Amino acid sequence: MTGRLVVIGDGLIGRSVQLAWTRQAPAAEVRALEAGDDPSVLASADLVVVATPVDAILAWLPRLAELAPRARLITDVGSTKAAVARAARAAGLVQFVPGHPMAGGSTSGPGAARADLFDGRSWFLCTAGCAPPVVGEAEGLVRALGANPVILADDDGGRHDRLVAAISHLPQVVATALRARVGAEVGADGLRHAGAGLRDTTRLADSSATMWRPILATNDAPVAALLRAFARDLDAVADQLADGEAVEALFAQARRFPFDP
Repeated sequence: MTGRLVVIGDGLIGRSVQLAWTRQAPAAEVRALEAGDDPSVLASADLVVVATPVDAILAWLPRLAELAPRARLITDVGSTKAAVARAARAAGLVQFVPGHPMAGGSTSGPGAARADLFDGRSWFLCTAGCAPPVVGEAEGLVRALGANPVILADDDGGRHDRLVAAISHLPQVVATALRARVGAEVGADGLRHAGAGLRDTTRLADSSATMWRPILATNDAPVAALLRAFARDLDAVADQLADGEAVEALFAQARRFPFDP
């Protein structure tokens, strides 16, 4: 994979994209563009990755047709895709492929970036309406960064958003709400005595609210539906804690879906 890469955004994902890009080709050209920087660097970009929070992605897209006229591929790494795909179409970005790497961490910022962050991870590409050569460019970029492209060929973002609502957004909200509830119950002193189970279960609560606000705002309906269904599940469990058979059934149900990341 060759060409001049410009990464908009220099956080965990954006910096990791830069590191992974130069790892596969140490002499490859890559530039980072942050808020307030001169965007003229985009004029000579062959490849553009928008690696900002979702609200900033939506703000960048209308500008990129003019700012990056020679780019053969423009893609993003946002955690929601339907709103991004609509904005790209409205902006006339025919070389845009909505993307989402399933990689990250509870620690944000460029200091947490790694060249191997994407290695072996799934990277969704929602390619409905995208020209085959542009899709090929997107697949090549994803593979060059070490990830496995997952092509959602008939998806304008809606199917992706429903999937990640379950496998990413619901766990984030649940972990955060759980940490808040336990903390309110036992306080900071009580939390000092917690074991690894609580720490592991609520690790995601350390994530940045700045990043998650636009994610949840652009995927609120699917996440809300899952939260309400989960709340009903918890209500049922609360009524059956003394019922040994019901508890066995709950654990058996969970074991039907082994998790192998």
